[in-house]
Amino acid sequence: TIVKPLWNNRPHQDVRACLILTLLHFIGKSNSNDDDTIIWEILEQAADDDYLPVVESLFAAHRGKSRWPLSKLKNSSNHFFETFVNRIQFKILDHPTSLEARSWAWSNIEHEYCHTNKLIEKAQQICIQFDVDGNVLFEKAFKKIILSFEQQKITSFDIIIDIIKKIMLFRDELDSKQNAIDSQHDLPVYRRVQLILNNLDGYIDKFGNEKKKFVRSLTLIVLQFDKTLAPLIGKLLIKIAQNKEDIDDGLRILQENLSENYFEKILTELSSIIDKEESCPFIQQLNVDEKLNLAQWFVKNRNQPLFVFDLLTNHVFNQSGVDREQCQHLLRHLRQSENLLVKEKAMSYTVPWVEDKDVSGDDQMNVSE
Repeated sequence: TIVKPLWNNRPHQDVRACLILTLLHFIGKSNSNDDDTIIWEILEQAADDDYLPVVESLFAAHRGKSRWPLSKLKNSSNHFFETFVNRIQFKILDHPTSLEARSWAWSNIEHEYCHTNKLIEKAQQICIQFDVDGNVLFEKAFKKIILSFEQQKITSFDIIIDIIKKIMLFRDELDSKQNAIDSQHDLPVYRRVQLILNNLDGYIDKFGNEKKKFVRSLTLIVLQFDKTLAPLIGKLLIKIAQNKEDIDDGLRILQENLSENYFEKILTELSSIIDKEESCPFIQQLNVDEKLNLAQWFVKNRNQPLFVFDLLTNHVFNQSGVDREQCQHLLRHLRQSENLLVKEKAMSYTVPWVEDKDVSGDDQMNVSE
């Protein structure tokens, strides 16, 4: 009752922010229904405030310390905090005047306390908007969908597939007609699909057992949309692989949908990816002999030496415990390849072995061989 008259007089913006911080201490603590009503009414008005610090004060992330009232509320009463998130924070996602406030809300809303269906529905709508809001908020909204999968609040990947399909429908309207008019109209549909694939790459390993089926479905849709997105699709296919056969299946899909020259380019790009940590957990957990056997299989059984060349040079040939004789035979095989790109790489490579009694000068296999 003391705060309400002062708030209604629209005091200085910093005073309004202080009033909100004061009110937050009293959520769920009033013994009067009238006081509770006043508190929630003021908080709802604050959610539409034009002054960003007032809006920011409605999120625990504004300070992030346990002494902060929202942090205390979150830790002490899930019921009141959930009500606050869905009644106040969720409202700011549709802030009537400030895109900055809407962006802050998408970044900092306590999404795990939101009504999942409502949040996902709103995020889906943002993802297929190609206006200022859509351009600014898309990634933040899409990440909330991804996090809902991670927390197993939603399990059907149809949501993501549906978003991608709807985005692609705008290609003729936007990319084809507005291509290169200015920076805001430079293939917005293509760029957004790119962003989705990049975001998925960071989270796909947390998607559970259905991720393999999801990525395979996504692959065909994306390649039909634009084959130049194959590098990103290839990364996803490699990342979800749990064995040699999964990798082989993924490469086969790419090969069937790409020209020979472009497929070779993709193999070269994937080669530089698979020797990085977390890019392919299956390969990373193999010992050096298993990596050598895997590489030999792709070289000799699948005629895809470009795919494993970096793996061989960075994680096999330079290992002290590796079978040198097998390595020598494999490198000679690569140097005799009819594929000139493979042959060039192999001819330019020198194994880092120190000459000893078991390895002759010829077996050092430098480029003069």
